Amino acid sequence: MIEYNAKHPPDCQIRLFEVCGQESAPDVASTFNNVIIINPSFRTKFSLPFRQFHELQHVLNGEQHKTYAFSPLAKSDAEISANAYAFKMLADFYFDENTDRYSKLCNFMDYFGIPMSPESAVLKNI
Repeated sequence: MIEYNAKHPPDCQIRLFEVCGQESAPDVASTFNNVIIINPSFRTKFSLPFRQFHELQHVLNGEQHKTYAFSPLAKSDAEISANAYAFKMLADFYFDENTDRYSKLCNFMDYFGIPMSPESAVLKNI
């Protein structure tokens, strides 16, 4: 198990754990106790960094007493918000300030294992 910590206002911690589980067990974010559990064995095309940012947004923006299982293709407002945050954070790491992000969109999506179905959302948020 690997544990990471991040400051979360007001003076509480967000704890991220990597716990190997079954390939069918998705990542989970609990807004009640500010915990993210990432299953590195989870079978998905989405990259680990995308999944981590996606779950982080659930905790940062989530309603108290909710638990989210990784479902990036769901249409709920919470999932759309989590995806937008992940797209933006990854783009900020991936592209330098002089790169035309739109011309390199396919490379970006491929690198982070993002399928083409949310392409318009990726374009909107990078």
